[in-house]
Amino acid sequence: MGFKKICLAMLATLSLSQPAVANEVAAQFSTVGLNAPASQQVNGFRFSLFHGQTETVQGFDMAVLGLSEVDKLEGISFNLLLGASKVNNEFSGASFSLLNWHLGHDTGFNMALVNNTTHVKGVNFAMVNLSKTVAGANIGLVNYSEKLSLVDFGVMNYAKTAKFQFGLFNITENLQGLQIGLLNYAENGVVKILPLINFKHSF
Repeated sequence: MGFKKICLAMLATLSLSQPAVANEVAAQFSTVGLNAPASQQVNGFRFSLFHGQTETVQGFDMAVLGLSEVDKLEGISFNLLLGASKVNNEFSGASFSLLNWHLGHDTGFNMALVNNTTHVKGVNFAMVNLSKTVAGANIGLVNYSEKLSLVDFGVMNYAKTAKFQFGLFNITENLQGLQIGLLNYAENGVVKILPLINFKHSF
């Protein structure tokens, strides 16, 4: 059975439980250039293959062999077999992916090989965490925060402004609390470079 026939079959199955015209659907299959049923609001379950794109998902979002892209996601994003999650504006819940690529505000938990996030209130857990601000914790091998991170646990931690860093190598320009590690660098530390522990000179 060809790819087009598979898509049409899924469309027919999903449409049985949907009104003929509806702004919001309970289930959706999404792939390149196709949402079945055709809607930009999903309240329930959404499955994406290769690249699926819609505006809003409330519930459970899954991607396989590609990228699930939404503007706003509330719920759980669970992606298998090279599946990745892209959220353009707002995310709240838990996201489990090979890659979490979130461009707006996150509230909750992100777990992946790589988390590329913008503003997080919660926890990033990955081998590599890249973010602008984290009002919560980065846990990974490498943690990089362009502006602020409250808590970093990793092998190498960098944040322009840091509250607490625990790792082998800790780096910050503006230390507001404490660094614990093999080597700690803080421009405003009691000493700029110290082994084992460093803290703000007025701590």
